[in-house]
Amino acid sequence: MTEHAAITVEGLCHSYGSKPVLNELSFTLEKGKVYGILGANGAGKTTLINLLLGRLKPTAGKINILNMQAGSVQAKAKVGAMLQVGSLPGSLTVEEQLTLFASYHSAPLTIAKALRLCDLNQHRDKAFNQLSGGLKQRLLFAIAIIGNPEIVFLDEPSLAMDVSARKQMWQTIGALKAQGKTVLLTTHYMEEAEALSDELFILSKGHIVAQGSAAELSQSMQVSEVSFRYNDSLESIQKQLNKWRWQLDEGIAKTRCSAPNELLKAAFNAGFECQQLSVKPSSLEQTFMTLNKQEQAA
Repeated sequence: MTEHAAITVEGLCHSYGSKPVLNELSFTLEKGKVYGILGANGAGKTTLINLLLGRLKPTAGKINILNMQAGSVQAKAKVGAMLQVGSLPGSLTVEEQLTLFASYHSAPLTIAKALRLCDLNQHRDKAFNQLSGGLKQRLLFAIAIIGNPEIVFLDEPSLAMDVSARKQMWQTIGALKAQGKTVLLTTHYMEEAEALSDELFILSKGHIVAQGSAAELSQSMQVSEVSFRYNDSLESIQKQLNKWRWQLDEGIAKTRCSAPNELLKAAFNAGFECQQLSVKPSSLEQTFMTLNKQEQAA
């Protein structure tokens, strides 16, 4: 493990009984970066987080957290976690919850800073059972960072948050990264994954099937999205350019293809004006869906 590594995983496997969930995962996460894990339900994302936290023991393989064993007292002191299922004493207020969890750490953030970072100041006197789903998520996020950890695990962190709260959380994650902390998150929001992650891992059937930045993953698929204004029917464009499968939405025709030059040549030869023409790499969501379909079919 190098001095720049926050987490190293070697040959990690995990099974529930006879059912394998993760198989031979190996990777290194560097300090001061944000990593995203994508995968369909059942791909093993939450299991992986629990293994890294030491809440589960691997069937095989090694996990090293800042040169310490995952789940050890020493490692736990260096990490913070926000898990999908989180509940707290219903009668304690937001401020009381943060005070309690701060007391478990030797050098925590101040309560005032945690409240500010998670935009909870105006809710500090509310009991947990009085909070909306989004506010509960913000409190759980505050608890994850209250100990001033070096590594933060976030499992679906913005679930139930409104747009404003989500953006606030993104800013806080950016601030953590700027301080040299490592963040590992799972999310179903592709926009969130693309906005936050320096590197992404796509899990399918217990394997890492792709990794890289959002741009690198999209480029690796060698598929582009082509769109332009079209004022006729979907049946009409599908008939004239039948080599490609089209969508028509509010006068904009869209398709995905591996050879956009060929498509555009065919469109111009057929007399299409192609106003508001756009040719761009596939989105992260499209890339994820394509990879997932390929793996499911394998």
